[in-house]
Amino acid sequence: MPVSDFQHIPENELWQLVREGNVSAYGELYERHWEALFETAYWHLYDKAAAKDIVQEVFVYCWQKRAQIEINESVVAYFRAAVRFKVLNYLKAESAREKYQQLAGQSIPVITHTTSEYMAEADLQASYHRELTRLPDKMREVFIDSRDHGLSIEEIAEKRAISTQTVKNQLSNALKKLRKALGNFYME
Repeated sequence: MPVSDFQHIPENELWQLVREGNVSAYGELYERHWEALFETAYWHLYDKAAAKDIVQEVFVYCWQKRAQIEINESVVAYFRAAVRFKVLNYLKAESAREKYQQLAGQSIPVITHTTSEYMAEADLQASYHRELTRLPDKMREVFIDSRDHGLSIEEIAEKRAISTQTVKNQLSNALKKLRKALGNFYME
């Protein structure tokens, strides 16, 4: 279907095509709404670069999660809500940054590390990776999905085709084994 044909398709039908992986349909949605979404973000932030980044992040996220996102009403309303959510998160982060800058007196102290601190960190990293390889395969994969790839419990369960409780158990057991092996260093 030529790109020009998408101009006359209703948004909800375009979204269904997007869910099927149609890049041209997504491009049409982008062209229809990016400017209004940019204006929405800019109106809250008065920062063109940040507003542009937020709109891009929303579109990238929606494309990546297109199979999971079900939009039954208005596609543009969903996009606007996503932009507003991102703007709020951005403002919260900015507020926290400003607060810490004020507390720090606008200066950040220079931190130096001794050679022994670097060596200790390298030893800890090596021990961590060694112990990680000793975990059972499935437990290690779940742990890496969580910690290195930042996947949620639900995303891991879906990816690995296991229950969320199994994911929780695998993570808990992995943390116990790693803490025991590493001398109970703090691990998030």
